[in-house]
Amino acid sequence: MRILVTRCSIRYEGRLVTTLETGDRVVLFKDDGSVVVNAVQGAKPINYMPGPTAVSEDGRTITITRTATGEALVIDIEDVHADTRYELEDTAKLVREGREKDIQATIFETPHAIEDGMIGLTRELFTEVGPVDLFCRDADERTCVIEIKRVRATAAAVEQLNRYMDEVQKNPAHAPARGILVAPELAPQARVLLEKWGYDFIALDEVLARCVDGEELMRLF
Repeated sequence: MRILVTRCSIRYEGRLVTTLETGDRVVLFKDDGSVVVNAVQGAKPINYMPGPTAVSEDGRTITITRTATGEALVIDIEDVHADTRYELEDTAKLVREGREKDIQATIFETPHAIEDGMIGLTRELFTEVGPVDLFCRDADERTCVIEIKRVRATAAAVEQLNRYMDEVQKNPAHAPARGILVAPELAPQARVLLEKWGYDFIALDEVLARCVDGEELMRLF
């Protein structure tokens, strides 16, 4: 891991364009390609780029690009306070104690934490194959079937979501629906099935971070 403490300005280009004027920041370059920029105050990063990324340096300019999406984070260095690298190891997994029903209720109160424009319709919607965790509508007026897991999602979780999707889309008013799986992470086979059926995955931590009192929720869950 590389830890860069620097005075810099930052420009992000991707889903939108943002600029951050000159200030002192801490930039973490992680081994998986993730890059996180922290300000001198506050717990949440002011910029970040999920891995894998490509990092290039040209003089005092560092460019981080994410080829999968075309996003770019450009850091213009004015002064370097510290620049260190470490060989670190951490194989522990976070153990979550919160109940899934608690997490469902929290997210349902702030549906736009899933994505902008999302509206919550019903929690635990009854179907013949079991209750749908969150039944929502997105900004494009599409019905969304959302399955939430508090632990790593396996192939069984995606198959469960697929059963709900089949059941919900029997009603023409809800077809074509979107399937969304929210979980801390995905098992490899789960990712294969999500791509096969065209469903979306959103990391649980990212959703909770956008909820009201998100920092407190992260500690609880």
